[in-house]
Amino acid sequence: MERITALAGTPDGMLLAGGGASGAVYVWEVASGRMLRSWAAHYKAVSAVSFSASGSLLVTASEDTLVSVWVTHELLDASMDTSAPTFTRPEALYSWSEHTLPVTGLWVGQNGAEGASLVASCSLDRSCKLHRLSDGALLASVQLQVPLQCVALDSGEHALFAGGSDGSIFEVDLLSGGEVSAAGGGHLTLQPIARMAGHERPVNSLAFSSDGEVLVSGSDDGTARTWDLRSRQPVQILQTPGRLPVTSVLVLPCPERLAHGSLGGPGSGSGRQAAKRLAPLAPLVKFPGMAGTLKPWEGPAVVVDGSLAYVGPAGLQVQQEEQQEDEEVWEAVQGVTTAGEAGEQQHGADASGQIGADVLQAQVVQLQAELQAARSSAAKWQELHSQLYRFSVEQVDAQEGR
Repeated sequence: MERITALAGTPDGMLLAGGGASGAVYVWEVASGRMLRSWAAHYKAVSAVSFSASGSLLVTASEDTLVSVWVTHELLDASMDTSAPTFTRPEALYSWSEHTLPVTGLWVGQNGAEGASLVASCSLDRSCKLHRLSDGALLASVQLQVPLQCVALDSGEHALFAGGSDGSIFEVDLLSGGEVSAAGGGHLTLQPIARMAGHERPVNSLAFSSDGEVLVSGSDDGTARTWDLRSRQPVQILQTPGRLPVTSVLVLPCPERLAHGSLGGPGSGSGRQAAKRLAPLAPLVKFPGMAGTLKPWEGPAVVVDGSLAYVGPAGLQVQQEEQQEDEEVWEAVQGVTTAGEAGEQQHGADASGQIGADVLQAQVVQLQAELQAARSSAAKWQELHSQLYRFSVEQVDAQEGR
C-alpha cells in the first residue's frame, strides 16, 4: 500500500481515480469498490488527477513535470491481463512536457464538446500551460512571479486564475490576446491583469460558484475565502479549527435536507425525528482482482432513476398492444369513410364533415390503387423468376446430357 496523493471521480460517479506517491494511478468501480486497473503512469508522485466532462479521458499530472492524458475505455479493457508476462504499460494519448519543475495543479474543462475542452496546468516553475484536448496543441503559456500551487478557469473559460505560494491569486484574461511565441509552435504568451491578496500562506485550491461570480480559495493559513470577482475583494472568511491547512475546496449545490436544516444524527437536539445520515459506499479494495463487497456471481449496483419508461418484461406484449392500437385506428378510419359516404346521400349534411369524408375516401382510393400496382409488380417479378428458373434447369439438363 502507498499514500494516495490525488483523487477524482467521473461526472456520473461510476469511476474513481487516484494517484499515488510512487507515480502509480488506480481506477476503482465506485458501486462495488473493485480496483479495475493500476499502472505506473509517472516516475514520481502524482500531484493531480481529473476526468473530462464525459469521463472518456483521464488527465494526470506529476512531480516528474509531465501531464498525461489517458483514454478511459483502453484502461478498462478486460482483455488486458496485468499478470501476463506480455503485459505492457498503457500508452498515454498525450504526454506534455513543457513544464520544467513539478506540476502542482490541474484543471480540465467541463463545458462544450469533448474535443474543444481545455486543460490547464500549473507548476513550481512559475508558469501555467493551456492545452487543447482535441489535438494536444499548446495554446497559451502564462509566466508569473511566484511558484504556483493551483489553477482554475471560470465557468465561461474566459479567465484563468492561479494560486501562488506567496498567498496571491493571479487573474489572466484569455480573450485579450498576447504575444505570439516564436518558438514551440507559436503559442500565445499571456500576462496577468490582476492580483488578489489576502492569504498569508500558499493557496492550495480554487473553485467557482455555479453562477461564476464567486471564487472560493483554500490556503495553508487555515482559511477559506470567498471572493467577489467583480470587485476582486474577499466577502467571507472561513477559518478551520486550529488553523489547519485547507488542502482542497469544492463548491456543490446545497442538498435539500441540508437546506431545511435536517443534518440528522443522534443528539441533534431537534424536536422532530432527524433525517438519517447517508450510508457510506462500498470500501475500496487494495489490490486488483479482488471482488470487493460483491459475491463472485454479482455485478455492480444499478441505479434506476426513472428517466426511461418501463416497457414490461417482454417486448412481445408491447408489440401486440401496438398492433391492436393500429387495428383500432384503421377501423376508425374505415368507419369515418363509411359514414362519409352515407352522409353524401343525406340532405343538409355538414359542409366541413362532407369535405373531410371526401378527403378520406380519396386517400382510400389512392391506397387501393397503390396496392393494386404493388400486386401487379409482384406478379411480374414472380413470372420473371419462374422464367429464369426454367432457363437454369434447361441449361443444367443440357450440360448433363452432353
